[in-house]
Amino acid sequence: MQSRSLCAAAVLAMAVPAAAGPVSGKLDLPPGAPDRAPVRGRAFVDRTPNPLAPVRAVDPLPSIIVALEPAPTTQFPPPPPAAVIWDLLGESFARPVLPVRVGGEVLIRNKGRSSPVLVATGKPDLLVKKPLNPTAEVLFIAGKEPGAVELLDASAPHLRGRIVVLASPFFAVPNAKGEFELANVPPGEWLVKVWYDTGWLDRPDDRITVGEKRVELNLKLPAKWPLKKP
Repeated sequence: MQSRSLCAAAVLAMAVPAAAGPVSGKLDLPPGAPDRAPVRGRAFVDRTPNPLAPVRAVDPLPSIIVALEPAPTTQFPPPPPAAVIWDLLGESFARPVLPVRVGGEVLIRNKGRSSPVLVATGKPDLLVKKPLNPTAEVLFIAGKEPGAVELLDASAPHLRGRIVVLASPFFAVPNAKGEFELANVPPGEWLVKVWYDTGWLDRPDDRITVGEKRVELNLKLPAKWPLKKP
């Protein structure tokens, strides 16, 4: 798997011309935590927290993607799509939301002890319907068009993850401090968009000009985490 690139927790870099520059920044999160809908399906109900333990707020950072979309006047040779690795850790994925380029491969590695049967909502032919045993792997192309693909185990609704297929090769996921960085962004005009959980946040897209110098961003996210309508 040496030829495949790992989906880093903080930075996703692409090979581009030498005149490219870095884009970095930090997310300005709104007060309070986003709501989480209860999980229900078949004979399952949402888990009840321990009443004696402190209530843990929802951490939005693992479900956020910062993406750059080129303006019509920005031209650059697109790099080939890279493969990403998505580890399955027992009852959850290492990240609930995984960004991947259009046409890029996703390698799911089962590092848990169970054998889930993963299916893609609305795309029954994406994965072979059979148990993914411990230590086993499955490799597939997530999509040839931008959009979101939800993966789940139909017999265990707590196990689900979302792949976000992006047209632009320039995107990053924040670290635990809300910081992100994109190296070697081609020069030109770019729109900065923020994905959260199931869609793009309803906020003004930042327009930036990238050159050889570093571009620093402070992205303020809206309260109540509203999403743009499809």
